[in-house]
Amino acid sequence: MLSFILFAFITSITPGPNNSMLMSSGIRFGVKRSLPHLFGINIGFGVMYLGVGSILPIIPIKFIVILEYIAMALLVYIAFKIATASTEINDSNTEDKPWGFLKAAAFQWINPKALMMAFAGTTSYGLDTVTAAAIFTATNVVCGAWIFAGSWMRQFLLASPNRTRAIYIVLTITMIGTMVF
Repeated sequence: MLSFILFAFITSITPGPNNSMLMSSGIRFGVKRSLPHLFGINIGFGVMYLGVGSILPIIPIKFIVILEYIAMALLVYIAFKIATASTEINDSNTEDKPWGFLKAAAFQWINPKALMMAFAGTTSYGLDTVTAAAIFTATNVVCGAWIFAGSWMRQFLLASPNRTRAIYIVLTITMIGTMVF
């Protein structure tokens, strides 16, 4: 079980779509407004893990491959949205809002890194699905560090839209890089 906890921790804290979006949200909206996004990831991942663990043995491989391509296309779209997001860091911007709980939870079903984490977890460690999902849900809390890092960077980025754009480009490259590697 310790090896699974370590797997869950490392895969949760390393860069990927969720963490890139959380950092971007922390930069743009601060910690408080980004918390529903974090909680959506936490609960959504746990529910997705339960679903994957239950249906993985009966899913045809062709369906998984199709799902991967759809997820990659959506991830490129989200990465593009981050790369081209406004460099204005303003809590009162009403046109642009952080992701909410439901949107973040639903995203887990098409997040390539999250799906691969679930596929690897359900096939490699021999834990029952409920226990594994609970461990992942608990360890996913570490993703909150990305919000805090983004929020901390706000002061540095407020002085320069060019710095903000550079960070968004790095986050975009990180998101797309998770698909390649």
